Amino acid sequence: MQHSQLAPLEVTHALSDRALAAQFSLDEDTALIAVQHLLEQTVDLFDTIADLGVRYENIFALGKVYSNSNVVIKTLRNRGVTVVDSTMPEPGEFDQYFELDCKRLWQVAAEALARRRIKRILVLDDGGSCITTVPPELLSRYSMCGVEQTSMGMFVFEEKPPPFAVISWARTAVKLEMGGPIFSQCLIDRLTTGLRERRTFQREQLGLIGLGSIGRALANLAASEGKRVFFYDPQRNLQMPSGDITRVESLEELMMRCDCVIGCSGRNPFKNNWPLNHKPGIRLLSGSSGDQEFGPIINYLKTKPDFHVDENIWDIRSELGPCGPIQIAYLGYPYNFVSRAPEAVLTRIVQLETGGLLAALIQARMYLKLCEEGRARNSGIHRASPSAQRFVFEEWLSVMRALRIDLVTMFGYHPVILSAAQHEAWFAQNSEPYPRYQDLSLRTVEAEMNQLFCLECNQPRLRRAAG
Repeated sequence: MQHSQLAPLEVTHALSDRALAAQFSLDEDTALIAVQHLLEQTVDLFDTIADLGVRYENIFALGKVYSNSNVVIKTLRNRGVTVVDSTMPEPGEFDQYFELDCKRLWQVAAEALARRRIKRILVLDDGGSCITTVPPELLSRYSMCGVEQTSMGMFVFEEKPPPFAVISWARTAVKLEMGGPIFSQCLIDRLTTGLRERRTFQREQLGLIGLGSIGRALANLAASEGKRVFFYDPQRNLQMPSGDITRVESLEELMMRCDCVIGCSGRNPFKNNWPLNHKPGIRLLSGSSGDQEFGPIINYLKTKPDFHVDENIWDIRSELGPCGPIQIAYLGYPYNFVSRAPEAVLTRIVQLETGGLLAALIQARMYLKLCEEGRARNSGIHRASPSAQRFVFEEWLSVMRALRIDLVTMFGYHPVILSAAQHEAWFAQNSEPYPRYQDLSLRTVEAEMNQLFCLECNQPRLRRAAG
């Protein structure tokens, strides 16, 4: 990686400057266990975490095989970060393999930390597997607090509650309302500019599975480009996009009507629901995480004699689907990562997400301090601070202005949303979970975050370091 690519990112370093000015520290006796896409922005995130007190040697990371950048992995290892190798799964079996990788990450970290003076562990997760596989013996040895950044991880917690408190960056107003259009625009660009897609995508009928943050943003962007969009979502009470967008009543209807279907649910929509009728020649792509969106279809096609994976582009092709040919792009992994480059989305744009993760880690450290002092229970899922969200968003907004990026034109943001985001109350009202304000520990942490990141304060009030 060239030095210019590693220049400090504005949002994370604005957060760091505020924290350091207030004498906040993550502390040298803290370790970080992280599951992340090992891309350029992760280098900046880990550098900033090190600036706030965590030693590189106490950072342990696991990437995802479909997004890992070997250049980034080498850079992190040169800094002293322990990066555990990812296993290449069999098609359609990412979750099982990745859970084993997470267990190996914990084993590597446990062996190394046993010889060091570590009191606590912060866990930064992407998908819930790292938090839910922590060994019980480590829970009794260290105090822990987590940050989850994906809705998929929150769905995992519905079935496997986390064993310690988790700050939910996944369900913040910034992630849901601002992050979705960024990743969706990148996905649309991948579809419309790739040589293989360009000839056909312009005239296809597009289907979306799930109308959450990503699905809704994709629907808006595709409809604004004149595409006919259909969607299926079992939830009836949804925020509907504008434009030529049609709801269908079943997955089968979606698969029959559309040439190209993008999975955006974050779940496993075809589990116990395949085979189905589909349009011959249908192309399936994921806008989610892992390969769970189309896992049952992949495993079905694997039983057919003509199952084929293109070694260069990782596309699955079979002529023997229930109704003829099926193509699944990039092994069913999220298509944003298809280039396998150090950037999936431009690093300076995606720093909205990177800054949010850093803010959530700062909040996790504050909450863990209350737990260590006996002033809070180390359990439950907690919303990320609205004041920190607003700070992150405003810093990012200033970068976008400096880059002369028109957010409405480029990402399809509604001007009403951008106007509402000027007020901290909007971030509070649109973030989950909605807090119970009799929870004194939550009020205490949010007050401390407000002291650090209140935009109306020129300088944060000095406070003791977290340790």
